[in-house]
Amino acid sequence: MASEINKIKIIFISSLLIALAQKCYSQSNDSINTKKEDAYTITEVMPEYIGGFDAMGKFLRENIKYPKKARKKDKQGIVYITFVVEKDGHISEARVLKGVADAPELDKEALRVVNLMPKWKPGTQSGKKVRVQYNLPIKFTLKDKKENNKSNTKTTEVRTKLS
Repeated sequence: MASEINKIKIIFISSLLIALAQKCYSQSNDSINTKKEDAYTITEVMPEYIGGFDAMGKFLRENIKYPKKARKKDKQGIVYITFVVEKDGHISEARVLKGVADAPELDKEALRVVNLMPKWKPGTQSGKKVRVQYNLPIKFTLKDKKENNKSNTKTTEVRTKLS
């Protein structure tokens, strides 16, 4: 009789351990497989940089530093950055969609500054804040400056292409 009770105890404890192990596995598996919600590409109300396009252009002009290497090689062009505006307005998942040929330093600089951006006003769908994928073209141009008879000087112009 005592051996049967011991067998029942062992079976009961084994069952508890198996149930506990399954619960722990499913919780850890849920956290591993937890996927962020997909980001919308178009919403009823699109995300907006606080202050609008003019403020965003000002932010970019004040923060982008034209890389010396690109300036020396007279590299210019448009870097297309894609990123997600999260539900709370912060920027995530920024990456270069299309860069400037032979000028990875321009791509890197555009990406660096996009990641510096302050929070945006988030996009909404059906009255709820949602994640929105956003594409931003940033134009790097060098212009010759021939004021006061000074040649070989260059000025930098950084623009966002809005149309």
